[in-house]
Amino acid sequence: METADGVRPGLEGRIERVVDERLITMHVGGKGVFATPAMIGLMEGASHKAVEAQLPDGHTTVGYEVHVRHLAPAPPGSTVVVTSTLKEVNGNKLLFDVACELEGKVIGTGTHKRAIVPANF
Repeated sequence: METADGVRPGLEGRIERVVDERLITMHVGGKGVFATPAMIGLMEGASHKAVEAQLPDGHTTVGYEVHVRHLAPAPPGSTVVVTSTLKEVNGNKLLFDVACELEGKVIGTGTHKRAIVPANF
């Protein structure tokens, strides 16, 4: 694999999203709430976004481990902010701290691991 010299700890990614029908779970009743799998998906997206511009040509990242706690609900129509900070690089393996906030309050937190791989695997 080509060296990803620009992929270094401290890189950050951010995604801001309105909680719409694609991000809610309905099995809880009522209008539903922000789904944990949706939160994890946004955390993965923010993590990739943090390093995307620094990846070698022809490479991407794939997630392979997630440890997340969903701490509080977010109602439909609210806006969540998901952040990811690259904490560690070990060869092609990347470790991120991830968080999700609603109105400045942390509603999700954890870690996520991704690997740099050829885009045409």
